[in-house]
Amino acid sequence: MPEHLPELMAILAHDMRNPLSALLTNIHFVQSVARGSTPDDVDEALSDSALSCTILSQVIGNLEVLGRAFGPTHPAPTPLGTREAAGQAVARASAHASLAGVELVILPGAGATVHVEPVFFGRALDNALANSLQYSPARGKVTIELATKGDRSGVWVSDSGPIVPPDFRERVLTVEGQSEAKRRYEARYGRGLGLYCAAQSARIAGAELTVGEGDGRFRIELWGPLTAP
Repeated sequence: MPEHLPELMAILAHDMRNPLSALLTNIHFVQSVARGSTPDDVDEALSDSALSCTILSQVIGNLEVLGRAFGPTHPAPTPLGTREAAGQAVARASAHASLAGVELVILPGAGATVHVEPVFFGRALDNALANSLQYSPARGKVTIELATKGDRSGVWVSDSGPIVPPDFRERVLTVEGQSEAKRRYEARYGRGLGLYCAAQSARIAGAELTVGEGDGRFRIELWGPLTAP
């Protein structure tokens, strides 16, 4: 791999974000000016355009994840509160959730402090939430739960969409599993290699991500260590 590929991918991601951000800002401006005075199909077209921009922003962010995933070094971990991380991720995903007609709920419970790299821990959460918003039924609910077990703590993201079969749960987080997941609805392929990039973001952050189920719902678990490595 070229030595400077991670840096180049980060630059490309930045260059793509700028015009996309301007486009989304303009869509929101038109929505605010035209609210209540345009036909329903025009309102729907503007909402669909805003949602497409939001999804594209997530895909662009994953370019940087891919570049860093194949890089030689990873950033150092720092203390991060899991409730704080969950709240920030929900805030970032709120527009997507609103446009998708899905409710985001952080369940009551005490968080903990984990030692991870916060930006990529957040990107792992962003991809987890994006996957749940993609597969949750309309008017459904995506729940975010804080959990602690042994020497680690983390954030669980759950929804009532399809549950990845047990024999495919490790493979769906790999490069090799992406093309197969694209052909299987129950494998929950995420836009922009979402589940793979979620797992890679977690690894870069010094955390671990798994997929499974709990209480009959699909669940993504993101765990970080309670003590510094």
